[in-house]
Amino acid sequence: MTSRLLAAAFLSLVVGCQGEPTQSPEGSQSAELSAKADCVQRFDGITTCAKGNASLAATEKGVQVNGLKSLKTDGVSSTFNDAITWSQDAQIRIGSASGGLALAARDGDQVVSTLRITPGKDRQVSVEPGFTGSSSGAFRMNVYNNGRLVGSSPQPQAMIITFYSWWAFLDWYYWHWGFFSYRTTATGGNVGMDGACGWRLNVANTTFSVKLADGKEVVGDTVEFIEEIGDGAYPYRHFSGIDVNASATDFLVTGESFGQEK
Repeated sequence: MTSRLLAAAFLSLVVGCQGEPTQSPEGSQSAELSAKADCVQRFDGITTCAKGNASLAATEKGVQVNGLKSLKTDGVSSTFNDAITWSQDAQIRIGSASGGLALAARDGDQVVSTLRITPGKDRQVSVEPGFTGSSSGAFRMNVYNNGRLVGSSPQPQAMIITFYSWWAFLDWYYWHWGFFSYRTTATGGNVGMDGACGWRLNVANTTFSVKLADGKEVVGDTVEFIEEIGDGAYPYRHFSGIDVNASATDFLVTGESFGQEK
């Protein structure tokens, strides 16, 4: 893992999905690309395109993303074939109290899960997951510390969860984002979760505190949001893209890859 430099942190994010595709969650993003059709193929098998007013430049260090002013329209869209795993490394500085990040996992043009991340003052971070796996949009939050589960609680749709003592918008952060579609294996796993959406956030060498649904406060270094799958929902077995919208002053994608089912 990347060592911490100048209050920078390493944040990992994981998502997988199952859901009813008739309606995208609140705040979801379409994959509308820049009018300039600004695309590069800097990473193997992945087409990276600018969204909205953003622009891209392929460099030795990766893909520099500029012009990230609007969280609703500006960002970067990654497209690939039949993926079940995806990861992206990026160096990001939000730079202002009005900035933030909004991610969306796509199957074609269909948004199947979203995650909005908004840093506030005093190292508070608000996180809002969006799922389509059931009509209620409910999910479960699991909190881990050093690999040990320290808390778990159900959460209703559109629940905005506040994390304390985590990271601030003025700092540089070294992020690792990842995506997966849950698979039951021969060695175990919950069959009912097969294909389910999940987001995971982790910051190396940094902990946070958060309150569970029962009011208990726990300290952790990793949090998961796992959707509840309703009757009639079916799994998105493969994925074709991830969008990362941002209102940020600095954004450099330093690595990206995806994996397919064997």
